[in-house]
Amino acid sequence: MSTSLRPPAPVRPRQSAAARGRKSAVGRNRPGVRCRRRRAAAGLVAVCALALSTAACSLKDAKAEASASASASASAAIARAEKGLADAKASATASREAALTPELKTQRDTALAEPAPVKPLHMDEETSEGAAGSVHYFLELYRYAFMTGDTTELAAMSEDVCVFCKSVIDQATELHEGGGWANKWEQEITNIRYYEKLEGYNYNLIHVHINYGQMTSYYQSTTPDITEPKEDQELKFGVRYVNGRWMISEGEVISK
Repeated sequence: MSTSLRPPAPVRPRQSAAARGRKSAVGRNRPGVRCRRRRAAAGLVAVCALALSTAACSLKDAKAEASASASASASAAIARAEKGLADAKASATASREAALTPELKTQRDTALAEPAPVKPLHMDEETSEGAAGSVHYFLELYRYAFMTGDTTELAAMSEDVCVFCKSVIDQATELHEGGGWANKWEQEITNIRYYEKLEGYNYNLIHVHINYGQMTSYYQSTTPDITEPKEDQELKFGVRYVNGRWMISEGEVISK
């Protein structure tokens, strides 16, 4: 019988079924690994949320800073523009003052010192006399506004719909804003007539005939603007009695 020279194959020790079960279970379940993965994922989510929150806050702060900067720049630009306008007005005023002769300064100071007209008696009564007296007062205020630039009372008795009234107020205001004025002129009412309301109209009518003296005004120069005297100038006024006083609804200069 021959004998083989190869060593016998090693025999591995057999493991029990319980041992194999424990090894298999450990390899499959590994609860520590899963916990570590969940904690890592949660940490990543938290980091992302924090990063997004920080970025949002930074963007909000940047927008607020930009808005504040823009607002400050706009305010500074407005302040510079207002200062430039004020300086220009002051310079123009100084130039006009320097150009005025002593005689013109006296004329201007006299016009600006004109006392306000006195209200006629009974002008606030709801009568024909009250209506006529109110128109007389309006014409006095007309002259006063061009002399002094004060249009307060003129505006107070002018209705919003009165285009004629607004034109007078705007012209007087523009004249004085430009450093001008008007000298006092003579005016004499020769006839004034009151008419009751006509059908379809909500105001009474007043016809006035007036003589005007020469009108002299100065506007942004030392050269006077002169309007020659005019006799028997006719004007028409629409008046309404509102809240205890007569108001001017419209006015018209009648051309001949």
